[in-house]
Amino acid sequence: MRKVTSVNLNGNAYQLDDDAYDLLAAYLGRAQAQLEENPDRAEIVADLEQAIAEKCNRFLGTHQNVIAAHSTRHLNTS
Repeated sequence: MRKVTSVNLNGNAYQLDDDAYDLLAAYLGRAQAQLEENPDRAEIVADLEQAIAEKCNRFLGTHQNVIAAHSTRHLNTS
């Protein structure tokens, strides 16, 4: 049994397994840290979230409604 976490990316809800959530949270955390001094940080992070949300939609379908860690690795978040 795997734990699933719901997240909001660009206004859309997605369900990620714990490993996928950890990978995505680490990626976005690194991006925010690298952009700490950038006045456009919020806009850039929102754009990243939008791009990730669009890629997540490719992995979801009728029989798949949870993003798994192996799918998250294909989002170039490592």
